[in-house]
Amino acid sequence: MNTIKLYRQYRDVGTELAHKITESCLSPETITGAAKLLGILRGNQITLESEEEGTAVMDFTIHDYQADGKNAIAIYRDEIGAKNPQEENLIAAQLSSYTSLFKVTETIRRENVILLKDLLTDREDIRLTDISMSKTAPTGLLLFTRVIPLKEFNITSGSSFAFLEDQETHLVKKQKSLAKKVKSDDEAVQRFVAFFKLNRSRGMNVAYR
Repeated sequence: MNTIKLYRQYRDVGTELAHKITESCLSPETITGAAKLLGILRGNQITLESEEEGTAVMDFTIHDYQADGKNAIAIYRDEIGAKNPQEENLIAAQLSSYTSLFKVTETIRRENVILLKDLLTDREDIRLTDISMSKTAPTGLLLFTRVIPLKEFNITSGSSFAFLEDQETHLVKKQKSLAKKVKSDDEAVQRFVAFFKLNRSRGMNVAYR
């Protein structure tokens, strides 16, 4: 199958899957707990500064926040189950997904690919398939995003925070101190919360779709 056709299919499956997980596996307590960790719960209200933050909150709640040792994706897999092979593949990839701060080192527009260098680990450079980013993301841009490693290619979860290249040293250093303040022992939770806060103070007002 054509790569772009398959990419679009996975995007459509991902959108539908996120809706089903939200409807069936996210209790009010889970949403409140995730919002509290992110520091956006004021009384009984969740306070957001942008639409981008709303997308990020759901990304965090579905992938990183755990109730009884499971995130919402694992709960969906175990209690409801995948409805087709593509959904099964996507669920498996989402359970292996990870976040980090990346630098765009190259864009290959003809292939709808950007190359990313992981700034927080020694992980090998990543080929990320993304139609929008491959056309708009400049070399040097810093992105905090979630990589979903499918068998065919890597995609994002759809949520990203963008930062200017000259923020690299500050971000790498500051995220460590912010992570230590998070009331969780989970490194993925600590990392996401740290960059959620950094996005409020240092992030660019950019949305990729």
